Amino acid sequence: MSTPIPTYRRWLSHLTEQVLETASSEYNKFLQVSLVGGRLQLVAEDAIYSFGDYYMNFRKTFERIEFDLLPERASVLVLGLGLGSIPELLEKHQYLTYDYVAVEIDPVIIELAADYSLPALDSPVEVVQADAFAFLQIDVRTFDLVCVDVFQDATVPAHILTDDFLHLLRESLNPGGLLIYNRLADTPAHREEARLFYDGPFKSVFPDATVVDTGGNLMLVSESRFV
Repeated sequence: MSTPIPTYRRWLSHLTEQVLETASSEYNKFLQVSLVGGRLQLVAEDAIYSFGDYYMNFRKTFERIEFDLLPERASVLVLGLGLGSIPELLEKHQYLTYDYVAVEIDPVIIELAADYSLPALDSPVEVVQADAFAFLQIDVRTFDLVCVDVFQDATVPAHILTDDFLHLLRESLNPGGLLIYNRLADTPAHREEARLFYDGPFKSVFPDATVVDTGGNLMLVSESRFV
């Protein structure tokens, strides 16, 4: 059951940010859920973790993807839940039916998502509290679409950048499946790091990959035929 948000606060959010809740956890010293322009937003100290259907890096990427190449009822793995922007975008803008598994290491974020956003989704979501790497090592299921959106504030954890993790991602895909991996590219240094990762480890595991440049991020796509 979702936490009710008064209608007047939704109206006011189009004029000024409405802070709904703040929290902290072992993994995030600061978390804040707000209404901004009628959309739920989850922020950490230095990063936006979710922003409803205005989570633009994935929204812009999804607008480029040929979803007709996926099964009509697709299985989706989301690594890094936030408030569920990725499932929300897929439901609102692709109008397809999905079965979701969402992996999130932070139990406080899971509680916030359960309170504010997940009940509004039409598709079923299985939420697993786990590290993304550990989940892929243990869970043997495979998926049609895998979205990697794992950050610690504005940093990608080091073990998420390893060859071992990339090989686990490849093994988690069904034949003909699609992987989308979000990398920050908001500064020259971050963009260079993302490019080196794409040109090196990522392309070695996914040789037919391509990149969608959303302006602030590089979205690494495992199969260029989808774009």
